[in-house]
Amino acid sequence: MTQVLGTEVFDLGCVPMAVLISDLHVPADGGPVLSALQAALDAGVHRRCPVLVLGDLFDSYVSRGQVRRGVWRDVAQRFQQAAAAGAPVTVLHGNRDFLLGDEFARASDARIVRGGLRGRLGGVDTLLLHGDELCVNDVPYQRAKRWLRSAPVRWLARSLPTVFALRIAERARAKSRMVIATGDQTRFLPTQGALQAAFAIGVQRLVFGHIHRHSHGQIGQGTYWVLPAFDASAVGLFADSDSMAPVAFRPHATPLASPTPGPLTFTA
Repeated sequence: MTQVLGTEVFDLGCVPMAVLISDLHVPADGGPVLSALQAALDAGVHRRCPVLVLGDLFDSYVSRGQVRRGVWRDVAQRFQQAAAAGAPVTVLHGNRDFLLGDEFARASDARIVRGGLRGRLGGVDTLLLHGDELCVNDVPYQRAKRWLRSAPVRWLARSLPTVFALRIAERARAKSRMVIATGDQTRFLPTQGALQAAFAIGVQRLVFGHIHRHSHGQIGQGTYWVLPAFDASAVGLFADSDSMAPVAFRPHATPLASPTPGPLTFTA
């Protein structure tokens, strides 16, 4: 199994075209992002192509029981309907919903991936990551990530009663927001060395999210794309054999081309 900075990379296969979105952060009350999500799913159905979610589908997902209630059940049903209509959904684990498990896969008919994906997307050898593994200077997060995703902690968290688990998750999110708002902000950015490590496995293109900065550029001979936070922008990417390009998903309307992203600022 190939790994990139500790993240396992699974096989995407050959995908002629796809819709890509990331960092939806769907909250417990649903919110406006659901309409944009539906527009992205509808675009996949219209083109009969997969929809690839590169992590942080939900603001939090911590308990098996969530899939049977509220917005989590609603999103699962939307994915199931899209899959039945020709647009299967694949979801990468993000830092907020790395406990998504088989129960969500069964309810949604989605593929849940505990890592990244590599395959020929639109004919280009492409690596898809959530992107948190690229932020190697965020040392406290990288340390916490290792034990939070260990088998014992995962088992304990997923076994908690849903209401109790959601309360713990909300407290953790509040603490995370406080930490992010303080200190050196550059530690939350990917490093050039991390991107070089991703390209070192031999891919031509890298696509990731997590940092919420809509960006596009080159590292050596490789091309990278950074997806913005979908809940804030409703912007994703559409890839086919001709190109990869940003798309703004407008609810109840034909998707429109979005502004071209700029290059990414890296940390050392």
